[in-house]
Amino acid sequence: MLVRSFYLRILFLLPWMIHYQLAVGSHLGPKPKSRPQTESLCPGYDPNDPFAINLRYSKGPRRGECVRLQEMRPIHILSTEEAESYALKANLPPPAPGEIWVANIRHNNKFWVAKLSEESVEDILFQVERFDPKGPILARLNSRTWFSAHAQVRFKFKKGKEAILIPQLTNDDSAEIKLADLVVSSEAIRRKNEDFDPREGNRDTYALAKRVLSIEQVANDSMKKLGHEIAQFPIRISGDKVNQDKKRHKYLINALMRSEKDYQTYKSLNPKMYNTFDCNCISDAIDIFDDITDYRNVSRTEESTPELLPGRIIKNLEKRGLIYSNSRRAYPSLNQELGIPWRF
Repeated sequence: MLVRSFYLRILFLLPWMIHYQLAVGSHLGPKPKSRPQTESLCPGYDPNDPFAINLRYSKGPRRGECVRLQEMRPIHILSTEEAESYALKANLPPPAPGEIWVANIRHNNKFWVAKLSEESVEDILFQVERFDPKGPILARLNSRTWFSAHAQVRFKFKKGKEAILIPQLTNDDSAEIKLADLVVSSEAIRRKNEDFDPREGNRDTYALAKRVLSIEQVANDSMKKLGHEIAQFPIRISGDKVNQDKKRHKYLINALMRSEKDYQTYKSLNPKMYNTFDCNCISDAIDIFDDITDYRNVSRTEESTPELLPGRIIKNLEKRGLIYSNSRRAYPSLNQELGIPWRF
């Protein structure tokens, strides 16, 4: 369990409270009342999606309100029978030993089922997305300290072992497509057009979605629409090529299994909740590696809350030996890679 300090939390939240009220809070207006549990289907629920969940918050200030799952949701690892049905749908060979079939992959504003080959990961990049902290002074400070940022992990696949995506809806007969990358990103599920509030993130207000999405979806949502910059840091993996491939595969499987575990909480109608301090995008991204690797000089039980805040991301990766020291600008950003400009 992470060390929690009441005073450190208050110290962290104070500037957020001030600038949130000035820059964001004024236009949100009153929160809508929670919907009664007696309502049947939530808006956006599609019966043609076998992995859609009709879900309402079971606790917190939004108890009884629908969880908005049209765009964000955790993945589901398919059973053999489920995978066989999608292989048949796409006229693909039956699932082979070592393959992983995964539902709820977000690409092109739709959910897909992905077929992933064994030991298919060629490279892993830790991504840090800086976003607008609301105001020019805070923006300049954020360019140096990265106190306002999101973390996620990108898996790049080997040529010939790309992810094969099949439309998830039973009434969608579109052709399958191939993707060379997938991104794992833990995010707070919010109402439509709602800004994230770090105070609410500590009150069981948001469900947590360890989502998996395509690079194209990331580029559209974060860079083209919002003008964000996404820095990239290659993950260091020691050993020969065989052991490196096995380690990368373990990281991928762990990321998927962690999301599947959350999916089961959704199925049980008691969804995993987001927490600003110890169950957030940064802690989840780092846990993908911490669950697998035994670090000699790092103990998560000794890390305090500030160690897992945005401004400490890079130092924590360096301390674990996952990236090279002083590597903040050593690798092209995703914006530079794709030729997309940024504002923040």
